[in-house]
Amino acid sequence: MEMEKKKNSLEDNSIKTLWVLLSALGLLIIVGVAGVFFFSPDKSQGEIKPALAATTALPAESPEEFDPIEWARKSEEYPVLQEENTLEEDFIVELVAEDEAPPETPAAAAAPMEKPAPVVTAPEPVYKDVKVTVYWIQVGSYTTMTKAETVSSFLKDKGVNSTIQVKAVDGSTRYRVRIGAFNSKAEAEKFNTQVRSLDGYEQSYVVQSTITRQIEAN
Repeated sequence: MEMEKKKNSLEDNSIKTLWVLLSALGLLIIVGVAGVFFFSPDKSQGEIKPALAATTALPAESPEEFDPIEWARKSEEYPVLQEENTLEEDFIVELVAEDEAPPETPAAAAAPMEKPAPVVTAPEPVYKDVKVTVYWIQVGSYTTMTKAETVSSFLKDKGVNSTIQVKAVDGSTRYRVRIGAFNSKAEAEKFNTQVRSLDGYEQSYVVQSTITRQIEAN
């Protein structure tokens, strides 16, 4: 009976010892995992873990890689913070006071429009027919238009303009080559002197006729 009690007591002690060892081993594993999580640097982002960052102010970027475990072993001072200059040197802001602003130029007053001058239309002239006496130099009278045109062309080459007048005489048609008209007989006689100086036209003479002219009525 006594032997059984001792045996049972030894078994209970062995179980308790095993539980203590397992508990200590589990605690060591938890502490080790926590230490790796909190003290291992994050190489992908170059920042420390949240637990350490809460107590240690470190720069976002440093020229040398910061090892928190090595710093904790060798130094008791916090690392120097590096300020990042985010201001651009070329960025200049100028403030203009309200009374220094350039004055506004008033709009030029619109020039008054001038009324166009009324258009005065001159009245159309009124003409009336009157009969007047004029004088001609008759160079010749011909029976054919061809002969009359030949004589007229000859005179034109000499610088003298003439007209061909068609006239019925004794039942036949006559084609008269005449120079004129002149307003006075004296003027016609003076010019006829020059015509008679041409070869073949020594018989030219001055004739009188009445024509109808349009003159402006007053």
